[in-house]
Amino acid sequence: MSMDDSQRNSFVLQIANMLENDKISLDEQDPKILEKYEKFASNELRIEDSDTAEIINEAFLYLKMQHSTDIDPVKEGDRFAAGFS
Repeated sequence: MSMDDSQRNSFVLQIANMLENDKISLDEQDPKILEKYEKFASNELRIEDSDTAEIINEAFLYLKMQHSTDIDPVKEGDRFAAGFS
């Protein structure tokens, strides 16, 4: 299933909300902890397995940028490998 930008953004926000509710560190790397979000993305949101890691990473990026007051996403997006232009 191909997703449009609106749908992708919705998925990112849903996962970001879940991460915040679970109080997960924005630097979390433990595969056992991240597995919960991969399963949610795959089973509940029906995101293709090949896209789940990328969507989850975008959720972390979104939260990092949202919580940082000294980062301008447009100017500093490349620092996070975000495609803002």
